[in-house]
This record gives sequence, C-alpha cells and structure tokens, in this order.
Amino acid sequence: MQRTIISLIAGCFASFASCSKKEPLANVATPAPPQQNLPAADSKPAIDACTLLTSAEIESVQGQPVQDTKPSVQSFGGLAISQCYFTLTAQSNSVVLTVTQSAGGGNAVEVKKSWEQMLRGSESERKDGKEEKEKKPLKIEGIGDAAFWSGSHVGGAIYVLKGDSYIRISVGGPGDSEAKIDKSKKLGQAVLNRL
Repeated sequence: MQRTIISLIAGCFASFASCSKKEPLANVATPAPPQQNLPAADSKPAIDACTLLTSAEIESVQGQPVQDTKPSVQSFGGLAISQCYFTLTAQSNSVVLTVTQSAGGGNAVEVKKSWEQMLRGSESERKDGKEEKEKKPLKIEGIGDAAFWSGSHVGGAIYVLKGDSYIRISVGGPGDSEAKIDKSKKLGQAVLNRL
C-alpha cells in the first residue's frame, strides 16, 4: 500500500514537471509582443490597448491600414500594462502602443514612480560597466500632462503622462526623429481622447 502511494506521488510529480517545461523561443527578425499574463485577482484589468487606435487613424499617419493586432497584458508591482502590436502590410511600418495604469484602487503613486524611473533610465544607459550619456530625452509640448521623446540611431518612442496613466508609442518605417515625433503625437492624442 505504501509503495503504491509513493508511486502515485512520484507519477504526479513527473507529470507536473513535464507540463511546466517551456519551449525555447525561436529567433525572429522582428520583436514580438510579450506573452499575455493575466492580472492578479485583486487588481483591475488593464485596458485593451488595441481598442485605443483605429485602422483609419494609423493609416492616416503610416499610409497603410492595420492588417492584424497582437494584444498582451501584464500586471505587476501595482501596475497594469496593456500593449498592442499593430501589424501593417510592411512589417517595418508597424506601430506599438503600450498603456501603463494603476493596477487597483485608483492609486496613481506607482504610476508616477514608474514614470520618474523610466525618465531617469532614458537619460543614460549602462554599457560594459560604464555609464554613457545618450541623447537627453526631448521634452514634447502640447500633449498630456508631460511628454518626452526618447530615441537613438535605430528608433525611438514618445512617452506621454496623463493623470494616473502613461502611454508609449513607437512608430516604425522611414523618416527622421522629427517625422516620427509628429506621427507619434497624432496617434498619442487619439489614444488620450479615449482613456
């Protein structure tokens, strides 16, 4: 009887261990949105970022309609984060929108902390154990409570704080930082109008 119980426990453990193994990620040329994580039971659900922009709005700035949307949701550290990857005909022209809000109780403290930490983090980057100054984030006027553009020679994104949430928009495709800032501001204003 005791041997049967031990065998049964060992079998359950082996089944559990095999179910929890993760497959290795394949190398992909374009970044994919993070896997969807369900928010904790005591937190409010993150807003669906894919509902905050229309295909027409994206087409007006990118010249192509949306082909597909890939949503993802995470909740941690008092924050609810929703992201949408808007896939366009030309993959390089795609748009990524991320919305960060308080995960519960309407407390904006964690959002403000995250915003300040992100702003400080975008001012410098740690590389090979040395801190190198990047281009200082560019303050953007006329949108939200506060906004800045953070970019490099590869790309960039606009970050906009509004009340107890902030958004990040990254616009792909050709064009210099000035053109991408203009496109991002237009899309950002459409998002803020719906938050």
